[in-house]
Amino acid sequence: MATPTPEPARNLPQIAAACPFCGARPGELCTSHGGTRLRRRDIHQARRTAWAETAGGGS
Repeated sequence: MATPTPEPARNLPQIAAACPFCGARPGELCTSHGGTRLRRRDIHQARRTAWAETAGGGS
């Protein structure tokens, strides 16, 4: 049985892209809007879009 990670966002393929919203580098977690805490469960929509565009999945 796999051990659940306390940071599910690290398992998302979009983590490989930089986040244009908060400035997180590839492999780093996004931060809250104030930049004071990590978003461990999800990422910003802008990061998903950036990843889709670089992965060839964007329109």
